[in-house]
Amino acid sequence: MKIAVFGGIRYIDKFEELFNSTAKILFFIDNSRQLHKKMIGGKRIYSPYDFPKHEIDYVVIFIYEFKAVSQELIDLGMDAASIINFNDITLDLSSYKNVFNLDMADRMRLMLKIDFMDRKISQLENAQCYFEQNYVYEAADIFRRGKVSLPRICSVAETCEKIITDRCSISRYGDGEFEIILGHAKDIYQSDNEDLANRLKNILLSNLEKHIVALADDYGSMEGIRKENKDVIRKYMTPEKRGQHYALLDMSKEYFNAYISRPYVIYPHNETEQARKRFDNLKRIWNEQDVLFIEGDKTQMGVGNDLFCNAETIQRIIAPNENAYDVYNEIYQAALEYGRNKLILIALGPTATVLAYDLAKAGYWALDIGHLDLEYEWFLKGEGYSYIPHKYNNEMLGDTNIISIADEEYMRSIICRVLV
Repeated sequence: MKIAVFGGIRYIDKFEELFNSTAKILFFIDNSRQLHKKMIGGKRIYSPYDFPKHEIDYVVIFIYEFKAVSQELIDLGMDAASIINFNDITLDLSSYKNVFNLDMADRMRLMLKIDFMDRKISQLENAQCYFEQNYVYEAADIFRRGKVSLPRICSVAETCEKIITDRCSISRYGDGEFEIILGHAKDIYQSDNEDLANRLKNILLSNLEKHIVALADDYGSMEGIRKENKDVIRKYMTPEKRGQHYALLDMSKEYFNAYISRPYVIYPHNETEQARKRFDNLKRIWNEQDVLFIEGDKTQMGVGNDLFCNAETIQRIIAPNENAYDVYNEIYQAALEYGRNKLILIALGPTATVLAYDLAKAGYWALDIGHLDLEYEWFLKGEGYSYIPHKYNNEMLGDTNIISIADEEYMRSIICRVLV
């Protein structure tokens, strides 16, 4: 049995064990021009265009991606029945027991598969490396030519300074607010509500004096954010989702940064000193201020920590943790009654986004602060996202089950309850 081997020259030391004693290798075939007419193991290496077909019974192709090579040989006049695609998983090796030692052939096919996968992994790793080295220049060129649009979003530090210097109110938007606008509410804390959706949609485009609109800075490089959070954002921010957001935004408007309420958990958790500086910077906002909290009935901002210890006074309006917008008018009227000449800090989901705008319009100073108090609890605990038994958290499964604690100062600070 006379054969030619196409590819696989680097496995030549395995061939004596692989091939049956009745099979004789006459020559090798290879596509590499550098190898043509050279000798290996006393055998000549031919090009697929000039090997002596009439001298052999079979060509054994060892190339893992064999289909194109096999077709090439057929196109050059080789009989398909004389071609053995060694790595074809449909090939019945037992039909060629006069060519191969079958046990070794099985092991050889596995080895070739592993080698192929290793090469593919290496190629992917190299491609990723090359991409990382060059992507910033590619992106810059695309951006320069106007093929990529990004919302204009200020930094967290600039947002904080704007609030302090101009005593601005702030309404924040994250994925939850956008999903309500799009009719896909996260109903754990707020069901779909057409009026709320319309209010959120309109406020996004507003330009009210002493009020700023803030977006989660998820549309560009996400510089500084921890990898795990970036991965979650990338999964959410599909081209379709990005298009839906862009259709709702004023791309010429300057937005501020909603991550002002995320000083810790979205950043690398070991960067504790930077997180502490972000919290200290935020504390300047309510320093020596008379503060009114508007929060859910299980939120308990500041209870058990010193986040607001530098405030002059703290009072609270308690509202529903879930579906607060159902009693929006009552909450708004209570805020008007009790919030005059105070800094109003609101932690009430998407209701806070609308309430901060309406209070700013009425001449009040109101900040939608989201999960800021939970962020501080997580920071103090030092474990990233974690369970805080006495505080409601709609973002983590099971964290809506709250263990009540007796805190007299908290109870004394409540001046109004607006519940369903």
